[in-house]
Amino acid sequence: MKKIITFIFLLSFLAACAAPVQTPVVENTALPFTPIPTFTAEVPTATVIQSTLQQTADLPTQTPPAVISGQSNEIRFPANGTYADVVDSIATGASKTYSVNAMQGQMMSVSILPQADAASTISMQIKGADGSVLCPKVADEQCLFWRGMLPASQDYFITLTPDGEGLQFVLRVAINPLGMGFQYFDFKSATGLSLTYPDTFAPALPVQGNYKTEPELTLQLIESELYEKTNLSEVYLMVSSTAEAQTVATCTEPNQNGGGPEYPVGDEVINGLTFVHSTSEGAGAGNFYQQEIYRTVQNNVCHEVIYFIHSTNASNYTPGTVTEFNRDAVMRNLQAVLSMIAIK
Repeated sequence: MKKIITFIFLLSFLAACAAPVQTPVVENTALPFTPIPTFTAEVPTATVIQSTLQQTADLPTQTPPAVISGQSNEIRFPANGTYADVVDSIATGASKTYSVNAMQGQMMSVSILPQADAASTISMQIKGADGSVLCPKVADEQCLFWRGMLPASQDYFITLTPDGEGLQFVLRVAINPLGMGFQYFDFKSATGLSLTYPDTFAPALPVQGNYKTEPELTLQLIESELYEKTNLSEVYLMVSSTAEAQTVATCTEPNQNGGGPEYPVGDEVINGLTFVHSTSEGAGAGNFYQQEIYRTVQNNVCHEVIYFIHSTNASNYTPGTVTEFNRDAVMRNLQAVLSMIAIK
């Protein structure tokens, strides 16, 4: 899996707009959204679990025991638990390893949410007790998240290493019961907006987009197979809400103060709500940025949802090593989350 972090987004949007990337249609099963049945999970147990995602500041402050040299922190799920949010910190120049036991055929996802903007990122290595490496698959690639089916019943070791200065973070590890492809998480805002998202997404810090107010929820698409050996760099879904009068009055109009020009697409009804849909594209230094923007006013509150897709020029890579990403599959994942939105 490959990910390229770009800090030149605002400059890139000032460059000439690029035409949408045409990608081949690849067979991909649509993401199902069905309620999780009651079950007894045959998975290990964990230390921290939340049924509803909270804001970063409200996350629990439980810290794993200090790591003894050569050993790892064991993540244990509570009875019937299927994921853990472990709050921890890591020092500059250090690394930390966590272990979790799981069964062959289970789906596992691992992601990291930094607790504040930082100049560095945290890379991970996921390795089985048998020596197999799940991520990164290529030595010189950066692994920032991973989701996939486990190849064997054994302990798996997750080693985190900051690329620069140390920082605080939340490590999310989710393991689905055997035979269950997805598990789901709920988000509810103070403004009455709620949605459900699957474990193909994980909480992240917002990136620079055309939102009119700072996102209260940012989700990153972490489905590894959509990134591997493609030119896809990062995909986010950002949700914002505000009752500020001026913003509400101009809510559905294009954002003139955003990173790039917006072009109206039309009205769309999603889960009974009418959104004004616009799009924005930009390019620069071999990077392409696309935003699909949805805005609506409900109960005197402006709500907006933004899809943010960052890809690179596939022709810049060694021939045969990188293909165009499956845009249809990426959009299906994003639209599946938006289809579950509700506003009270």
